[in-house]
Amino acid sequence: MSSANKFPETESKPTPEGTVFTLPAKKGGPVVKSGERDGKLVTRLRKSGLDPQKLLDLALPGTAAKSVTKLRHRFVLIGFFLFVALPSAAFSVYMFFWASDQYHSTTAFAVRSSNPVAATEILGMVMGGSGGSESPTSNSYIVTDYIQSQAILEDLPEDIGLEAIFNRESSDFLFSMGADLPIEDRLSFWNKMVDVSFDATSGVIYVEARSFQPEDSVTIAEAVLERSEILVNKLSEANRRQTVRYAEEAVARAEARLKAIRKQMLAYRQETQEVDPEANAELAAEMIAGLDQERASRVAEKATLMSYLDEDSPRIRMLDQQIAALEGEIASVRQRLGTGGTSTVEPGEYGKNLSLRLADYQELAVEEEFAQKLYVTSLASLETARQEADNKSLYLATFIHPTLSEEAQYPSRFLYSLAAFLMLLGLWAVVVLLYYNVRDRT
Repeated sequence: MSSANKFPETESKPTPEGTVFTLPAKKGGPVVKSGERDGKLVTRLRKSGLDPQKLLDLALPGTAAKSVTKLRHRFVLIGFFLFVALPSAAFSVYMFFWASDQYHSTTAFAVRSSNPVAATEILGMVMGGSGGSESPTSNSYIVTDYIQSQAILEDLPEDIGLEAIFNRESSDFLFSMGADLPIEDRLSFWNKMVDVSFDATSGVIYVEARSFQPEDSVTIAEAVLERSEILVNKLSEANRRQTVRYAEEAVARAEARLKAIRKQMLAYRQETQEVDPEANAELAAEMIAGLDQERASRVAEKATLMSYLDEDSPRIRMLDQQIAALEGEIASVRQRLGTGGTSTVEPGEYGKNLSLRLADYQELAVEEEFAQKLYVTSLASLETARQEADNKSLYLATFIHPTLSEEAQYPSRFLYSLAAFLMLLGLWAVVVLLYYNVRDRT
């Protein structure tokens, strides 16, 4: 028996309900293909409002879940390849075969003071403090911040060619600085290529400069050292001026006060036309004493003559006239010394009143003496302040001069590659975990 007789051809006939059954085809009749049969079945199911995929999921739930899980795993693996393996491999190839060598130059220096370190400053250094606002430790922090600031980029000489140094290997776009960058980006690149560290215990500042050529690294380190020394000299000069400034201001005030008092004394002498009223008062007192003594002598002589002469005698009258003249002279001299007990002074009587002039003169003399002593004390304080300022001078002590590298130390190719791989792997793992977390909650 032939195979055609064993497996007769079949044909499909629709039932009245629309269901397709497979019937044996007549011998010599047309053969209905399986694809056409399945397509007609899918079309009829869709026309009736049924989803063929949902029917298959209901009929074969295990198979559908397995297919979805396999598809999900494929997407996860594809994501790992596209976002982790491929980028990290490309970065590693760049680091090992494309990134340029970098050479470093190291220098170390410290800010020192010429005056002996006080015990309080030593205690502050041990406890981690600065030991005072003017101590070398605080100035070391200033120098450290200066090296990491925008100011040093602006102060560097133009003949160094910082942009040309950091763009020697322009093909290495990852580690080159680039051209025409704003100052903020240049400062960020500067801090990446120039590392600064400060040891508060020893007070030493360490600077490491990197570039694509050893000589360029030495040039950068020398420039940093030079600018740091200039800054320390400026700080020292500022400290000296700050110390001396207050003493100089005190001297200026004392000198101005002394000049003002001397001008008042000169005006007083021009007005009174006398150099020293005290000397005039002593002369007046001596004159009064002499006149009073002479008057007493005349009175005694008159009393002697009155014992044997008449009051109308020429000798007695002459003595009376002499006594009256002496008394008038004494009264006149006393009037020059004071007002005789009255506190009021008539206009125009001030120049004739020696006591008032003497009081004003003594007041001016006391003020002049005080101003002169204050001026002398201020000059002594100024000299002391200058000596202290000279003893407080700061200087830069260089321990390690800029070194010349013979072998490239940077970049750390393996560490950079490993860090890139771990970072991408971590990001990929976070995204996958978030996806599974969201899927489990829905």
